[in-house]
Amino acid sequence: MKLSQRLQAIADIIIQQQKGHILADIGSDHAYLPVYLVLNNIIDKAYACDIASGPLNAAIETIDTYHVERKVKPLQGSGLNPIIDKNVDMISICGMGGKLTVEILDEFPEYLNHHRFILQVNVGLEILREYLYKHQMKIIAEDIVKDASHIYEIIVCEKTDELLTYNEQDFYFGPILRQNKNDLFKEKWLRQLKIYQNILTSLTPSQPRYQEVTHMIAMIEEEIY
Repeated sequence: MKLSQRLQAIADIIIQQQKGHILADIGSDHAYLPVYLVLNNIIDKAYACDIASGPLNAAIETIDTYHVERKVKPLQGSGLNPIIDKNVDMISICGMGGKLTVEILDEFPEYLNHHRFILQVNVGLEILREYLYKHQMKIIAEDIVKDASHIYEIIVCEKTDELLTYNEQDFYFGPILRQNKNDLFKEKWLRQLKIYQNILTSLTPSQPRYQEVTHMIAMIEEEIY
């Protein structure tokens, strides 16, 4: 089974940061991730969860195609609701926005205490990281991957008793990613820098957004230069 580059990077970080052998994949869509992990004997069991019947039917088709019906169970429902009575070690939430991911986590905050989370959001990473910080969730691993023309970031986190000292730069750039600053990290933020610079040309200093954009430009330039 071959995954997209994005899903392969998520699978790889789960393999590296594995904690337990039962995964709940929230917003599983076609269930490619849990089926891949089961097929490769990384996990023993998975729940492929989705709110809509269309993606859930696609998940069932994938599960049937690879004959993993006994190990990957499709569940319909919103957020973490399908697994509230299930025994789960790890929870992956991938492919959504940062705000929606936070809403999913915040519906059952008690789940933060007992599970390792693998999170990949398409936008609003700073919203997600700030939420994790405020809820004493330590980011233990991060990765960045390019799939087609899109660049994605992946976060692995869990509850900690440690004193966390994340700041605004950590929320935007990632506390681990900004330590490494690989080529893909620089490519992403150079791209974002150009976007903000273009936005700035259409603004005047009297507009509220002007200060926000100039602040982002200054942060990015300090980070990558």
